[in-house]
Amino acid sequence: MSVANVTMFEFQTAESVEEFASWYKDIGSHPNNDVSLFVRTGETSAIGISVYPTEEDRQNADKLRNARTSTYLSGIVKEIIPLSGDVLVHFLKGRLLE
Repeated sequence: MSVANVTMFEFQTAESVEEFASWYKDIGSHPNNDVSLFVRTGETSAIGISVYPTEEDRQNADKLRNARTSTYLSGIVKEIIPLSGDVLVHFLKGRLLE
């Protein structure tokens, strides 16, 4: 069963959301990531959803996120709320994945 991180972000400014999105495009997602979405949900808020094939891959991505939080992200993000859990339903291009 796949596992996911759902991460809520509150940024310092509206421009910080765009800055993060550009940075994320440049660095790419975790190497073992199956799906990665970053969605603006408000002027200064966003949510990230990342799906991984195993819990070990998810935990490794957590370590990477935590390291980045203390360096690059600390200047543009007010708050990060990470959540994680099992993926119960996964559709891709209208097709249910098992």
